[in-house]
Amino acid sequence: MYIKEYEQLNKSLGHIPVIDRCDHLQDNKEGFLAQLTFKDGTQVSLKVIVLSRAFPSIVAEVFAEQKHADPIQKDIYIIIMDPFISKESAKQCERLGVGYIDLSGNSRLLIKSIYIQDQGHPNIFAKKRVAKNIFDPSSKVSSLILREIMRDTSCRWKLSLLAERLTCSIGQVFKVKDYLCEQLWAQMTPDGLQVLDPQAIMLAWSEAYAQKADSFEVVDCHTLLSIPQFEESLKQIQKSSKIDCFLTGFAGGVRYAPAVRYNKVHLLIRGRDLNRFLEAAPCKQVRSGANVQIHVLASEELLHDARTITDQHVASPVQVYLDCMRLQGRGEEMAEAILAREIMK
Repeated sequence: MYIKEYEQLNKSLGHIPVIDRCDHLQDNKEGFLAQLTFKDGTQVSLKVIVLSRAFPSIVAEVFAEQKHADPIQKDIYIIIMDPFISKESAKQCERLGVGYIDLSGNSRLLIKSIYIQDQGHPNIFAKKRVAKNIFDPSSKVSSLILREIMRDTSCRWKLSLLAERLTCSIGQVFKVKDYLCEQLWAQMTPDGLQVLDPQAIMLAWSEAYAQKADSFEVVDCHTLLSIPQFEESLKQIQKSSKIDCFLTGFAGGVRYAPAVRYNKVHLLIRGRDLNRFLEAAPCKQVRSGANVQIHVLASEELLHDARTITDQHVASPVQVYLDCMRLQGRGEEMAEAILAREIMK
């Protein structure tokens, strides 16, 4: 018997005044059946499907199987149960019209006139040492693969060609492919991997990227020049000192989508070039009042697909999007403009 799962079901429903009881009927290979009885005698059958990992793709597959095997009737309510339901899986359940409860305390149920939603509980079953998420900035190879895929979201990517082009293992490419497909953000076709939801990919990536913001080395500076004059000086530094300076943030964003005005320049510079740049650039390090902010490159994949626009080095649309999403003010607006104009084109 699914004792923990049945207890969690009772816990979620037991405090509702109009409910009399929830009886366990029988177990089956997918989970168990239960019957919900209201105070007025009305009854609703509950079909609880217990999963070990409820990825959005698995939720969709299970729902399709249930609908095919036993067409869903009005008096039967399906509930997905799992140790932890992610935000993406929760959205999938909501789209399909099924309820969910996890053993970490999160739930969403809509049974007749009853609506229950309890969110925000952390995954209490998370292992102390888990595999790195493909969006983790420290997952450099995964980051590189993602950057190549998102470089052209209209392309159908052959996995072997991706591995060859990026000189990484096919296993690492499969890891990225599996995760994207599990979330229903991409699908495998006979022609290769096809991105389905670039917006969801970039949003999830930006959330993971922002969580690691404190790990990036940042140097704050101030220049007495106007912003256009300072940016013009960067071209001269690149020519005379051979120091690569890549515009990002608002300064990079307006090169792709002139959506906002800005009064602060964000740069990506390699660590080995930092001291030479500070000696050559018309700016000085400051503790406050910075109008130039240098992000010291932690690794080279951040420069993948960087471009030259009107003789100015600019980080890729993907990198500029990630950096803009971390900025205060109109950063998200700038990121959305880049997403629409450059990434989802």
